[in-house]
Amino acid sequence: MDASEYLAFVPLLLYGVALADLLGQWRRFFEKKYLYWPYFLTTVIFTELAIRNVFLYFEVVRKLDGISYFHYWLELMQPVIFLMVVSALTPDNAESDTKDYFEKRITIVFALFAVFIASHFLPAYGVAVEMDYARVAAVVTCVSIAVTRRTWLVYVLGGLWFLGLLQMAIFPK
Repeated sequence: MDASEYLAFVPLLLYGVALADLLGQWRRFFEKKYLYWPYFLTTVIFTELAIRNVFLYFEVVRKLDGISYFHYWLELMQPVIFLMVVSALTPDNAESDTKDYFEKRITIVFALFAVFIASHFLPAYGVAVEMDYARVAAVVTCVSIAVTRRTWLVYVLGGLWFLGLLQMAIFPK
């Protein structure tokens, strides 16, 4: 293994921990009393984004050889923020009421998620510049959700996310 593979371990581990936490929440989707559609959509979006960021991180791995300690911390910033977002989203108690928990935590979840999305403007993760408009729209939507606490805006975010998936499918890199 070369140095870049060792350096990639920590960020990928952080995404892996977040992904394991998210996938553990999928059990809520199989019981009607725990199913709450805005939470469901948010969990699906976060799960796909975790997988996408692991995939995109391989662009960064190629550039890790010879980076400074400070630059490595900048590369760790996104996975750490994402882990914080997921920790804010997922309840510790499996029996907690999904709707109450989600509505209570909506401000912190979407404020952190806006920071996570905005952090993608800092290091180049090999994502097309065309995605910048979608990111700005997603940040504005997340801040709107955090400030207004309107759960219907989660569906707007879901639409933006879906359009982003379509764009990636139609115009692959």
